[in-house]
Amino acid sequence: MFAHIHKITFRVSFSAQAKGRLPAYLGSTLRGLIGHSLRKMVCATPQVKCHVCPVASNCDYANYFMSPKNAAGSVNRMILTPITGNQTEWHKGDICCFNVTLLSDAPVPLFIQVFENMNHLGWGAARLPFKLQKITNQDTGRLVWFNDQIWYENILPQPLTVSTQQASSVLLTFTAPLRLEQSKVLIEKPAFYQIIKAIARRLELLSKAYTTSDVTWDYASMLAAAKAVKLVDCEWQPTSFTRYSMNQKNQALTMEVLTGWGQYEGDITPFTPLLEAGSLLHIGRNATHGFGSYHINYA
Repeated sequence: MFAHIHKITFRVSFSAQAKGRLPAYLGSTLRGLIGHSLRKMVCATPQVKCHVCPVASNCDYANYFMSPKNAAGSVNRMILTPITGNQTEWHKGDICCFNVTLLSDAPVPLFIQVFENMNHLGWGAARLPFKLQKITNQDTGRLVWFNDQIWYENILPQPLTVSTQQASSVLLTFTAPLRLEQSKVLIEKPAFYQIIKAIARRLELLSKAYTTSDVTWDYASMLAAAKAVKLVDCEWQPTSFTRYSMNQKNQALTMEVLTGWGQYEGDITPFTPLLEAGSLLHIGRNATHGFGSYHINYA
């Protein structure tokens, strides 16, 4: 159904080389490290902001972190998923794992070099040293990088494939902050149709921006069916999330987000391909920070 979108997902593992503290949620920290490493490698005009840079359209940093002037607006083709979570105290030898998914014609060897260069960057405010341990292809389990050796045959992007599941109930557990908006206001109790609409819109924008195929939906029929699926139980917790932002005067950006889960019942089956795709691509804002990641359990 979505095979026109090609992707590759890396599982990247680092080990701490000293004792120190890091934020409980590492998405923004990891995104900053990846972005800093990539920008240092490829940016030809470091004093110019991406949205006004004359060479932004040909810059890998701008294309993966800023998405300047693409056909679908600001939609990025890098998705970050922190695996290690809720750990603030780090000791030498502790392992930090995260996934990075790249879409379209990604410069995969360049990103491997980005991960290697993260060895030379201090992590977090304490500038903790970490060392790259290995990179694997999450889809195949095969090694991509280990001990300075690269297996290029294991870094070929594959079509995004999903399947239809028979289900009358689904539990969606968000493993990272969720920023789902309506009229730029946080939706504090997401209905099923709002989640489906967000996934469909994301697939539509990514397809338009980074593939030669457009995805179109009969939104009226799709959302009418999705509205028949009801929220039967949930535990949502609104909270404020603050991250570093070089575009803010005080270098801090605070936003309202959700954490928690929702259980929905009804005719889930026709929506399972969308739910499966959303679990890989995330939903809502700030997917490059790891936001909008969720697990699915059907019944």
